[in-house]
Amino acid sequence: MKSVDSEKSYSLGKFQERRFLVSRYDIKKLLSVILIIIPYIIFNIFTKGRFMESSNILSILVHAVVPAFVAWGFCFIFTSGIMDLSIGAIMILACIVSGILAIKIGYFGLILGGILVSFALEYINLKCMIKTKIPSWVFGLGMAMIYEGIGALYGASQLKLGKQVVSLGVTARKLGSIPWIIIVLALGLIMAYIIFNRTSIGFDIRAVGSNREVAKMMGVDVTKAIIRGGLVGSVFIGLASAINESYAGRVMPTTGLNSIALIFIPLAVYLLAQAFEQIFNLTVAVIISSVIVESLFNILTILGVPSGTWQQVAVGACVIVCGVLAQRHYKGVVK
Repeated sequence: MKSVDSEKSYSLGKFQERRFLVSRYDIKKLLSVILIIIPYIIFNIFTKGRFMESSNILSILVHAVVPAFVAWGFCFIFTSGIMDLSIGAIMILACIVSGILAIKIGYFGLILGGILVSFALEYINLKCMIKTKIPSWVFGLGMAMIYEGIGALYGASQLKLGKQVVSLGVTARKLGSIPWIIIVLALGLIMAYIIFNRTSIGFDIRAVGSNREVAKMMGVDVTKAIIRGGLVGSVFIGLASAINESYAGRVMPTTGLNSIALIFIPLAVYLLAQAFEQIFNLTVAVIISSVIVESLFNILTILGVPSGTWQQVAVGACVIVCGVLAQRHYKGVVK
């Protein structure tokens, strides 16, 4: 009889403990939402209502889509410990090919071109990184220069013929406009959430990123996990490229590692999402973070801050601040 009573007491105690933890988690999430909303109210008052106008909010959401997709790509590539800095250059080539195919076969070509190029180049990167054992960020810098060079050569050849590098005109432009771009964002969230949280791919890359040796002892094939995660991430990078091409309608190749600037805002989004990870799921936090970061630049634009100078300063500061927030609970050497 005593054993039954003690078992009931133990079960009741565990239930109350779980209930306390759940309520504390809900309170923490609620406070976070309030802290996010308050600055929006303040900024709206400061800008005399312009900031919270429906058209401006929709503009922020539209601009947040591409960084969100790139940041989801980072979730699958960076989480396993791979820091690939050639992603910006990969996106440029993916935009070029998706634009060319879009002109020929429409939306199917737009999406297929972006995904195939990103998939193929990221696979080459990952295989070479693993084979050569060169630090991923060093290898990524080298590949960024190579991919930039390829894009620049193609651009120069088109200019000699008196043509633009790629110009969609009115072809395949709906994907980058409302409501389709918001629908694509929702579908991207569902896909990222399921793969990252409900499949062996997501489990394996998180295990590898946390501790490779422990992951090996758990039976995880580290090399396979890195490649599978990277390839899933490349799909999101390819989709980001297709959406960006549909929205902008053109692409301009760049050299001198300027392609890295393309991933600064997504990097800030990813780092801020990591800071929110204890409160929100990482894939959900990516959308929240993307909207927050884009809201910052929207505010700067409304206030008349020059886009080529002080907004670049803001980008750098944003990356640093988000990095600090992401690492504030991490003990040991910063990755």
